[in-house]
Amino acid sequence: MDWGLYAWVNRGSRRKSVLELLAKSDKPLSTNDTKKSLKIAISQASFTLKELFDKKLIESVNPKDKIGKLYFITKKGKELLTK
Repeated sequence: MDWGLYAWVNRGSRRKSVLELLAKSDKPLSTNDTKKSLKIAISQASFTLKELFDKKLIESVNPKDKIGKLYFITKKGKELLTK
């Protein structure tokens, strides 16, 4: 377990909320889906998804698309949520 990564996620309530949303979803979610579900600005959803993607806590099913990327939680992201 990477405790530094765990602390980083918990410091940002939005990061944790996005991870929990993706963990509960039975399908990949877009930035817009995340925005609507969490009632946050599109820029906040986009920034948070990028942060989580960069830390490999989420992945994209269509990474080459510039618009309309769909994200799902990784095994690493799920493990982090269970701690």
